[in-house]
Formats: sequence, C-alpha cells, structure tokens
Amino acid sequence: MTWRRGALLFFAALAGALIPLIPTVQVAGALTAPIELAGGLLRELSLSGPGGNVLAWAIVLLAAGLPLLLLVLPPNRGRRHWEDIFLPASSLLLIGLAFCAVNPSYLDRFFGSTLLIAAAVIWVSLLVFWGVLRLLRGMEEAPLEKLSGVLRILLVGCAALLVFAAASRGSGAVVEIKDFQQDWTLFLAVASVPEPSGLTGDQALNIALALPLVELIPDLLGAWMLLLAADLTTALAREPFGEESVGRCVTTARWSRLAIQATLVLTLGVNLVKLARYDSLITEVKVSLDLPLIPLILSAALYLLCRCVQRGRELQEDNDSII
Repeated sequence: MTWRRGALLFFAALAGALIPLIPTVQVAGALTAPIELAGGLLRELSLSGPGGNVLAWAIVLLAAGLPLLLLVLPPNRGRRHWEDIFLPASSLLLIGLAFCAVNPSYLDRFFGSTLLIAAAVIWVSLLVFWGVLRLLRGMEEAPLEKLSGVLRILLVGCAALLVFAAASRGSGAVVEIKDFQQDWTLFLAVASVPEPSGLTGDQALNIALALPLVELIPDLLGAWMLLLAADLTTALAREPFGEESVGRCVTTARWSRLAIQATLVLTLGVNLVKLARYDSLITEVKVSLDLPLIPLILSAALYLLCRCVQRGRELQEDNDSII
C-alpha cells in the first residue's frame, strides 16, 4: 500500500469516526448557514430598490446558468446525450433554491430549513449523476491503460468509502451505548432486575461495546479486497495472462479465500454471543443478527476473477503446446 492510499484511508476513517460525535442540530446548521447567508444578502440587495432587485435576479440567473455552460464546453465535447437533461434541471432547481432562501417565510410555513438541505443535496446529486454518466460514456472507446486507470481509482475510492462507513457506524454504535450507560445502571437499580448468567453491568456493557467494533472487521476486509483488486488491475492491464498477472492472482485468491473464512467465522461468533447474551444486551443496545453481504460478495467476486485468470492462463498454455 502506498502512502497516498494509507493517508486516504486514514482520513476516511477519521472523518467517519468524528461524524457521529457532532450533534445533528449543529450539522444541519452548518449545512444551511451558507445558503441562508446568501439568501439574506440577496434579500437585502433586492429590497434596496428597483436596481438592486434587478441585480439580485441577475446574480441568481448567472449562477443558475453556470451548469448550462457544460452543454457547450469544452468545444470538442461532442454531441449531446440524454444525460445532459440533468444540467437544465439543476439550473431550475438552483433558481428555486435561491427563491426559498430569499423568502424564508415560505420555508417556515412548510418544512423549515429541511427543504433547503434537501434541495441542496438534490442539486449536487444531479451534477454528480451527470458527471458519472459522462465519464462512463467517455470510457466506451477508451484505450486499455485509461480504462484500468479509471477502474483503479474507482476501486480505491470505494475502499475509502467502505472504511468511512465502517468507522461512522462503529463510532455511532459506541456513542449510543455510552449514552445508555447511566440508563443501564438506573434500570438495574430501580427495577431490581437480576444480572443474567452472573454478568455485572460493566461486563455486559463491555460486551456491548466490543461487538460493534468486531463487526467492523468484515467491512475492513472488504476494503482490503478492493485495494487488492486495484493492484491486480494494474497487472492485468499490462498482460492479462502474463506471469505477473497469474502470480498476483494466486496471491489475491489466497487472501480472498482467507477473508471469506474470517468474515464467516467472525459473523458466526458475534451472532452466537448476541444470542447467548441477548437478555443482558437487550436493555443496552439494539441487538440484531447480521450477515455482511457486501464484504462477502466482494471477496467472492475477487476470488472467482482470480480463478478465471488462472484458468485462462492454463488454456493459453494448452493452446500454445498444441500449436
């Protein structure tokens, strides 16, 4: 793993772990503050007089027209396709968002600041959808080296997202359990509930804290599989059935098989602990039996891909020996 990938995964894990620690109200306020500030400035400009009103609308229309520039830029972009409909849709949504920000009374009457957040997310999503579809269309006739480079970036990005999601889920679970620690003690004291199987409250709390952390391991293994797939892509792009590709496939298949086995064993162990200590954990944490399908599918798909490359190499050697 290069230092760049390590730094990317570290910051993804750090961001995921910090997000549950931020109160939801503060997150919502941080998201809506820039929109409300821009709306307030436009409102003051509009109320300053007829000239200010025209200038405010000119600013809004100019900002809304920026996505439309992608319909004609760059000059060699080629003909338009159906995904370009997302660009005028984003412009219309931006005009509506600006109108709601300038007139907050409409927001208070209906959904409040929630509508601002939803509209901003949808606006960003439209541009992302357009960008992804344009990227895929540009890859249709791309050379092998470019395809492998884009695939490698996507695999590393997906690994970072998986680490981010795992860290966020684990941190959120720990925060939730810590918040219930006092309620746990109060529940045992007031209700006089016996501690099952000789467990003390602290022991049950420690088990409840450990389980979400152990459940992160399959997701981290899935991220590791994506990084192995990114490395394998580089070798396959140079020579699909060469010695380097086959060697990497052998190693990757072995690690994939071990990841599948580790995921199944850990999942089985965690689920058995939940069942065995269900009466102890039920007052402390929401208990559910889980099966990490995404890490399993990733590991199994990578394992099968490596086996396919190995079989292709064997068939190539057989054909060469016959010729």
